[in-house]
Amino acid sequence: MKRTNVCIMALLIGTLVLSGASLGQDAPQGETMTNAQFANILADVLGLEMPADADSLSDAELFEVWANMLAERGITLFVDAKPDALVTKCDLANVVYDALIGPNDATIEEKINYLAGLDYISAGTTCEVMNFNEIIATLNIPALSMAIAEAYSPSGVGRRGRGRTGVLSAPANPAPQTLTYP
Repeated sequence: MKRTNVCIMALLIGTLVLSGASLGQDAPQGETMTNAQFANILADVLGLEMPADADSLSDAELFEVWANMLAERGITLFVDAKPDALVTKCDLANVVYDALIGPNDATIEEKINYLAGLDYISAGTTCEVMNFNEIIATLNIPALSMAIAEAYSPSGVGRRGRGRTGVLSAPANPAPQTLTYP
């Protein structure tokens, strides 16, 4: 049953991200993505239910709700972040790497190089702003969709629940501090 829930969540990620349905607006071609847009995507694909009064919240309040809900699942990227800040390669790498490997002492450079070695993101160690389409393409990689659905599922469903906040359990097999390509 747990495996089925994770598979359904992974399929939901691919479907929602590919269709752009989770964005609340049309996906801008070649433009950048804000933290608010990224949080909205992640909240939607993880099936997080908004409070009943969500329609009456301002954009800033809505972002705070998303940030808190995602933090409860282990995605702490948006805590104390600005909703209009642009998503960088480092932001995406932290979410994806933690879903695949789990948080550890790897540097952001090691995380990016590891993910680039798997062809999940482009190589390079800078935290440049990524364009909207690059982020969507990365989130649509089936192995990453499955890892995100599994890692950030409710406590007890994912095989390696994790989070830099310590809200979820530590990964069963953390990656070494210095990563090598598979």
